[in-house]
Amino acid sequence: MRNSGGISIDHPFIIRHPRRSLATGTGLLARLWLLLLLAVSQPVAALDTGKPFRDYVTDTWGVDQGLPQISVLAITQDPAGYLWFGTQTGLARFDGVRFVRYTQRDAPELGNNILALLADDDDRLWIGTAQGLLLLEDQRFHTIAPTVADHPAPASALLKVDGRILAGCAEGICTPREGKLRRVQALPDPALSLLAREDGVWAGGQGRVFHIADGEVRTLPLPPAASTAAVTALAYADGDLWAGTRNGLFRLRNGSWQAANPHPGDVLTVEAMQADRDGNLWVATPQYLERLRPGQPPERIHNTPGAIAVRAIFEDRDGNLWLGSMVEGVTRAWNGWTRRLSQADGLQDPLLWSVAAAPDGSIWVGSSNGVAVWQQGRFSSRVAGNRLPHPEAYSLLPERDQTWIGTRAGVAVLRGDRLEQPAELAPLRDAQINGIVRDRAGRLWFATTHGLFLLEDGKRLTRYGEREGLADPRIRLVYETRDGRILLGTYKGLYEWRDGRILPTGRLGGLSDDTPVTAFLELGDGRWLLGTSNGESLRVHDGHRWHWLDRERELPANVAFHLAQNGNDLWVAGMRGVYRLPLASLDQALANPRQPLAAQIVINSGTDRTGGQQDKCCNGAGNSRGVLRDGQLWLPTRDGTLLVDVGTDTDSAPRNIRIDHVQVQGRRLATGHGTLKLPLDARDLRFEFSLPDFQPMHAPQLRYRLAGYEKDWHELDNPTLRSAGYASLPPGYYTFEVADFSQAEPLRHAAHVAVEIPRRLYETLAFRLLAMFGLAGLIWLGYLGLQHRYARQRAQLERLVQERTRDLQAANAQLKAISFTDPLTGLHNRRYLTQQIPTDLSFYERDEGYANGSEAVVFALLDVDHFKSINDTHGHAAGDRVLEQMGQLLGELKRSGDYVARWGGEEFLLVFRPLPRGSLGRLGQRLCTRIAAHSFDLGNGQQHRLTASVGLIECPLFPRHPRLLGWEQLVTLADRALYRAKTAGRNGWIAYQPAPGAQPPDDLSVVAGDPWWLVENGVLEMFGIDGRIDVGTPP
Repeated sequence: MRNSGGISIDHPFIIRHPRRSLATGTGLLARLWLLLLLAVSQPVAALDTGKPFRDYVTDTWGVDQGLPQISVLAITQDPAGYLWFGTQTGLARFDGVRFVRYTQRDAPELGNNILALLADDDDRLWIGTAQGLLLLEDQRFHTIAPTVADHPAPASALLKVDGRILAGCAEGICTPREGKLRRVQALPDPALSLLAREDGVWAGGQGRVFHIADGEVRTLPLPPAASTAAVTALAYADGDLWAGTRNGLFRLRNGSWQAANPHPGDVLTVEAMQADRDGNLWVATPQYLERLRPGQPPERIHNTPGAIAVRAIFEDRDGNLWLGSMVEGVTRAWNGWTRRLSQADGLQDPLLWSVAAAPDGSIWVGSSNGVAVWQQGRFSSRVAGNRLPHPEAYSLLPERDQTWIGTRAGVAVLRGDRLEQPAELAPLRDAQINGIVRDRAGRLWFATTHGLFLLEDGKRLTRYGEREGLADPRIRLVYETRDGRILLGTYKGLYEWRDGRILPTGRLGGLSDDTPVTAFLELGDGRWLLGTSNGESLRVHDGHRWHWLDRERELPANVAFHLAQNGNDLWVAGMRGVYRLPLASLDQALANPRQPLAAQIVINSGTDRTGGQQDKCCNGAGNSRGVLRDGQLWLPTRDGTLLVDVGTDTDSAPRNIRIDHVQVQGRRLATGHGTLKLPLDARDLRFEFSLPDFQPMHAPQLRYRLAGYEKDWHELDNPTLRSAGYASLPPGYYTFEVADFSQAEPLRHAAHVAVEIPRRLYETLAFRLLAMFGLAGLIWLGYLGLQHRYARQRAQLERLVQERTRDLQAANAQLKAISFTDPLTGLHNRRYLTQQIPTDLSFYERDEGYANGSEAVVFALLDVDHFKSINDTHGHAAGDRVLEQMGQLLGELKRSGDYVARWGGEEFLLVFRPLPRGSLGRLGQRLCTRIAAHSFDLGNGQQHRLTASVGLIECPLFPRHPRLLGWEQLVTLADRALYRAKTAGRNGWIAYQPAPGAQPPDDLSVVAGDPWWLVENGVLEMFGIDGRIDVGTPP
């Protein structure tokens, strides 16, 4: 069946005679073939068709991340690389980090469902909505009038062919011209979907597909069961044309449509369809996502986050697959670095501790419940955990006819199907086996938590531990170098076994014994590399000394569990993920201590920087913690084996950074060519920039600076906030620059915008010169006046200074006196004693009697007995009067040169200048007698008699050791004597003195802390009015 009418491709926006409406077949084929070549020439980051969808990496963005609405119905990418997402109520531009949203405030038509998007080479975005066609150009929206005035119709499909925009419209195929849609190809049905091929243009209608070529329209009806079904999607895959409808999926074979539903009995309701460059045909239905691949069974992705209720599918230039969902926003699926083999691949227990390669090519893994082997694309269990000495297979050594299995409680060996626990290895039954290694001489080495064990001739077992020279017997790994040296990585340093001896090889080379070794590798050039948990860093031995590489050298923080060299790259796998370090970067860093390391995050499990693929890795330090085979690094994790593709190319083509706006005084100024002249008072600027980058394996490192204001480049405080602000800038000409320093030549592709901050009148040179001369004149006149005033004021000022100085000295003296005085009693306080006593003691050391030991200073600590009853019975006012009178009484009892201070509460300290030694009893009795005889006035007409308890001690206690105890320690002893007097009935005194014939040790000069030990050791004794007192335990 053929219809007349067609599309003119020869000249834009000219409708030719119906029978010449389509371009000639040769012209159309040539142009479409050119489009295909351009598409093929784009960068490729393939989605591996051999991977299941669950092994792709998916990242999802929703409303919280910036989408205007959760339902993404259309996706496209513009020539600059930005992605555009159309939703039910708005539009968004995305650069990989930040969304720029457009809503009904920008254009009322954006409130309708956005059904199709198309970006052309003229920096224009065409937007097909449920109410017609919109155009976004130069940040402004323009409505394209419908073919019939006041009768808007959906624009559900958009296509660009030979420079012309084609839109599916109610009349068939239309093109926008002069602000209005013009019909260029009449069709019996609205064009619901469009596809350009080298053989022409295909359009999906109601129950049929139209093929337009050579000025002719050919109709290909769907099978009768789908005669009324809307053809919502068209795609070309596996050499055939595919049509997706609400009544099934169809494939064009031999000129007719055949049902192509991937599962018998299923009739797919196709919402979206996309053929990618890797041979995958993606088909979205309301319930699931289907993937069809040539030569492989179909894959149904059901209830998988990111692939639920998909309504739009798009492949970007980097090979990422974007899925727009009705309920989940938009999801990016990319190949990633990894494939995970876990329970879906036959693994019974996903928690793995070890992985090792066998001579036959199989891969053995040790889990928390036994051992499994990977063969022929699937895991199979070899040893159940309950058969092992301990269920956890912590290390493995597969050999040709046997496999050694190290557990957390001993060793077993699997020979065929027979599991044995050799009797000669019985000493290992309580040890955790961290590694098993057979060296070139056939000896078997066991790295354990109980030391190093060597099995020779299959019978003789020798242990090496602390007695043989290990600082810590816990061995993490054994490593045989290419020249046959046996190295031991321990919890405390690196050692070497040599001829039956243990040598501290690490320490001898300058490596600290405090270095816990977690991984070791001998590089191809002979250098040694080890990982350590100390600082989550690496150590490199260049043959002469060890070098420390850590975060200060921009190395990612990671406790390395496995190290591997692949070509010119070092791979480090550990607790925080996996990173790759080019050996050329390592060489440069060793040669130049200021050179940062160019490490690339591959797997990010919580490292200290952004980038890489978020995934789980890795488990445990020791041997058999990784296998590098056929370009893949096998690693044990909490969820099966992680296979890292070490051959993945991460070279990134430079992306163009765009400076979008300059924010000034609440306005956004668009950047363009030339210098942007800012308003007069614009001194606070914020530059907004973007970088369309959707390569997850390559994280850009954006840095910026304002040339003319600063020289250094700044990193972004937050990589997700792509803006930089400056405040209070001076006038002048500046150039704001942004560059991606992850590229080899970052400045070559940097973005620039020049701005001019104009000068205010008072900032101009003429104004400054005029102000300078005026100011100089004023200064000269002022100087003359000041000379005259200065002569008069100088004398007056000197007199004033002298008066103020005297006043200040008097005030300071008064403040000092107040600070040293107890406000209630008028006596000295503790602060006075703290300053005065050391001074007095230093003075007395020059006194002959004090120096020769015939005289001593006496400390008498006095406490008023039953003082609490005075407060309780007569009130605090009466208590205060008693304390005042007690202070006066004690002042009468002291001599000139003695002083009394209020020690605290009802306690007083008397300090007597040097007295003849042996005066303590007389002095204590005199104090008690005089206080007991005194009548105290309570202020209410009542008189009251009081007693006191006194503790005394001489300073120094031992003339030969004048500074054995400090004065505070002596007062402490006096306080304990006072307490003893209290317990003995009060109204008495007790003192400490050296025991007869007792002397402190000769080598003891100064004692700090509690001096009670002198009493305990019998150096001091306590005595009172009745003689010596038994000390007992300290009070």
